[in-house]
Amino acid sequence: MSASLPTLHFLTGSDAYTDYRPAIGPSGDVVIFERTPAGGGLTVLYKIADLTVPNPVPFRSGTPLPPSQTRPDFCWKTGSVAFNGAETNRSAVRVWQIGADGANPQPIPNTQRSAYPTWSLDGTFLVTENAGAAAAPRPCNTVFAAGGTVPPPYPNIDGTDQAGVPLFGGMPTVGPKDLPQIAFAGQPALVGWGGATSPEPAYNQDKNYIFLNAATNGVFTSAPMESAASVTTYDPRHQGRAPAWSPDGRTIAFESNRSGNGYAIYLCDLPTGAIVRVTHPSLGGQHAKFFPTGTRLILCIRHPGGSPVTMGIAWVDISALLKS
Repeated sequence: MSASLPTLHFLTGSDAYTDYRPAIGPSGDVVIFERTPAGGGLTVLYKIADLTVPNPVPFRSGTPLPPSQTRPDFCWKTGSVAFNGAETNRSAVRVWQIGADGANPQPIPNTQRSAYPTWSLDGTFLVTENAGAAAAPRPCNTVFAAGGTVPPPYPNIDGTDQAGVPLFGGMPTVGPKDLPQIAFAGQPALVGWGGATSPEPAYNQDKNYIFLNAATNGVFTSAPMESAASVTTYDPRHQGRAPAWSPDGRTIAFESNRSGNGYAIYLCDLPTGAIVRVTHPSLGGQHAKFFPTGTRLILCIRHPGGSPVTMGIAWVDISALLKS
C-alpha cells in the first residue's frame, strides 16, 4: 500500500456493525452516519459529537422517526439534517428533515423514491436522485422546496448531454453557485450503455461518469467532468459516482472503480482537470465529503489489514493533494 497516500484517521470500527455514508456538520466537529448491525438489522443514524474523542451514539431513535434511516446531509447554514427514511432497509425511501439536535423531525411531501437528499447552500431547497413516478428519465436529479413542491424548471436539472441525449442522474452535490448548479453521477440514456442487454436504456450506478450541469434560459445540459470521457460509448477509465464539491468550488471528490481493483476516493482539480487518488482501491473507500475548511475529507472505508472486517468512518487530510 502506497506510503504517499494520506493517513486514515478512524473514528469508528467494530466487527459488530458496518458504518457508512458520513456527513460532517458546519463546525467540522460533528459527524452523522449510518450504522447497520453486521448480522443484519435496521440501519439507523448515529452521531459523533467530538472527533477528538469519538463516542458514537444514536442520533435519535423511536417514533416519529422512520425505522430505517440512511443518507444524511447537513446544511451548513442552518444546521438542519436531511436524510432518507423508510419502513425497512429495502423499502422505498422518502426524504425527511430534522434539526441537528434531533428536534422536530418532518417528512417532506412528494419525495417518495427520492434518494441522496442534498441541501442548497442556504437550506431552502433540496436536490435528490428522483426515481419517483414523475421522474423522466428515471432516475434524474430534481429540486424540491422544503415544503415538497418542485419549482419550475427544476423537475430535471440534468437535462441532456452535448449530443442531445437525456441523462440518467443521481447522487447530486451542489456547486459553489448554489442550485441549480450540481455535479452528479450520470450516464446517457442509451440502449446498450456499458454492455447492458436491456432493449430500453437502463441505469447502472457502476457505469456512471461525474457530470457537471449548466443552465441557459432554463434549459439544462450536462457534460462529463473529465473532458476525455465519451458520451457515445462507456469508458471505464472515467467511471465515477458520489461526487462532493469543495467549499471553494475548485475540487470535486468522488469514488471510482476505474482501477478495476476496488473503489477508491479521487480528487479532480476542475481548472486543470488533474485527477489524484486519495485512498487505496483495496480498502473500498466511498462517499467522501469535504470538511468546511476544504482540507479534510470524511469518508467510509475498510480498515487496513482487515481488522475489523467491517467498514468504518475515517477522515483524511488532503491539503498536500490540493492545487493552489
